[in-house]
Amino acid sequence: MKKLKFLFLSILLLSTVTLVACSDDDDDKLPTKSNVVEVAKSNPNFSVLVQALTITGLDKALENGAASFTVFAPTNQAFADLLVELKLSSLSDVPKETLSSILLYHVLDGSKMAASITTGYYPTLSAGPADNTKLSIYVDMGTTMINKRAKITATDVKADNGVIHVIDKVILPQTIVDIAVNNPTFSILVSALAKANLVETLKGAGPFTVFAPTDDAFTALFAALGVSGIADLSAEALTPILLSHVVSGNVTSGQLSNGEVQTLNPDKKVLIGTSGGVTIDGDIKVVLADVQGTNGVVHVIDKVIVPTAPETNTIVDVAKGNADFSILVTALTKTGLDAALANEEAMFTVFAPTNQAFANLLTELDFGGLDDIPVPTLTNILLYHVLDGNNMAADISTGYFSTLSSGPSDGTNLSFYVDMETTMINSRAKITVTNIAADNGVIHVIDKVILPLSIVDIAVNNPTFSILVAALTKANLDETLKGAGPFTVFAPTNAAFNALFTELGVGGVADLSVAALTPILLSHVVSGNVTSGQLTNGEVQTLNPAKKIMIDLSSGVKIDGTSKVVLADVQGTNGVVHVIDKVILP
Repeated sequence: MKKLKFLFLSILLLSTVTLVACSDDDDDKLPTKSNVVEVAKSNPNFSVLVQALTITGLDKALENGAASFTVFAPTNQAFADLLVELKLSSLSDVPKETLSSILLYHVLDGSKMAASITTGYYPTLSAGPADNTKLSIYVDMGTTMINKRAKITATDVKADNGVIHVIDKVILPQTIVDIAVNNPTFSILVSALAKANLVETLKGAGPFTVFAPTDDAFTALFAALGVSGIADLSAEALTPILLSHVVSGNVTSGQLSNGEVQTLNPDKKVLIGTSGGVTIDGDIKVVLADVQGTNGVVHVIDKVIVPTAPETNTIVDVAKGNADFSILVTALTKTGLDAALANEEAMFTVFAPTNQAFANLLTELDFGGLDDIPVPTLTNILLYHVLDGNNMAADISTGYFSTLSSGPSDGTNLSFYVDMETTMINSRAKITVTNIAADNGVIHVIDKVILPLSIVDIAVNNPTFSILVAALTKANLDETLKGAGPFTVFAPTNAAFNALFTELGVGGVADLSVAALTPILLSHVVSGNVTSGQLTNGEVQTLNPAKKIMIDLSSGVKIDGTSKVVLADVQGTNGVVHVIDKVILP
């Protein structure tokens, strides 16, 4: 019996020593049968992941002991959140092919421990839109986030054929726009795409190849252009630049070859060079290639591609290049005047209202937008801001100017009044910037939209006619002369009225009765829109039934032999004004 006990103890001791020896020396050599699927199965927090792998058949692939994988494993809660997000009740509602692509989007080839993962893009095992392409994920190790969506909550769960890192959300494959949105390096590119209304385009089926400038690249462009940022560039200016970065097709770096490639900007081809890395247009470098999205591939570049400057720099080109004229450009396009003002054979002076000026006009007119303004009306308003010829600020002196806006009769054009002492037009809009040169003219910026004037408005907005305005108001003729007309008004200046007051021995309009003023004022008005070129020698009936005026064209234009026309053809919407130096008396 003692011998039997001794034998048992000897065997037990020998077994213990053998086990210790194995533990110390041969632990790594023992088969454990713990592949990534078995590790997942052993953790109840991955039960939904295991179910998904089984549904798609990917469990067999990930059990392969001859391969090596890195799996970013979503928890059960992550899958539950995904189903809520997608408004699905269970995994069976997700098409098997879609679910398989999503799961493979969580798997990298090779075993990558946390210490070997740095911030950047990684190709997954999820297939891209073209043969032999794999969708990319972006890992930010500063925040331990993947695609700015899922947080890595645990790392380095080892398996025989790889490693598992735990994440708190299911990550979803990205479009090329999502790739930009989820990487802070592309924040300016994202803002530019949004401003140019290209986001939805680049979320489309594609596929597209995007050469994506970094924020540093855009900042360098802004410095070169002398602007502070995207806010200073209009959508019209941004669009051709951005489209110059996009090529049709999913062209990986290995498929790029030397030569010109057409971009989505019809006026821009990029020149690809592949000697010593990939370059564009000679000096732009691809610093990171083949970031693969679901609808295309992104190659990161260190400089913004700028299309060749347009062959023209017309009034319209200049306006399109300034973000503060975007509403003006829209209005010109809506009326078809953009084509007219792009005419290189003509010369124009444009008083250009800013976006805020148009916004104020719409509020003033109680309109919701430009579409509420009839096209003929909008056309005439826009043409009221345009003069024929190139009038630099130094060429403009106080006085009336004939615009391209049509008057009430054939061959007439509406006038506006510029006061260069106050730099105001029609006592309404201030000239804030001058002499923006274009190939076919010049732009002066104004802070309000100017509106065509009636003959009464013409008088009201010129201080030279303040006494005439007071007289019309006292005689209750201002509303009459705001009517449809048309009327021809021989308008006495303040100096003319003061001479009359001296002659009559009165202090001013206040000393004259309505009964006395009315026949005098009506003696200055003739029916019709009679321009200076249409005046003829002889008598003309005025609106004062008892008064005809005698026109004499022998030396300039004289009325009744004593009143001289000192300025002719100030055109209003309902008639024309000729300025005279002496009051006509009946």
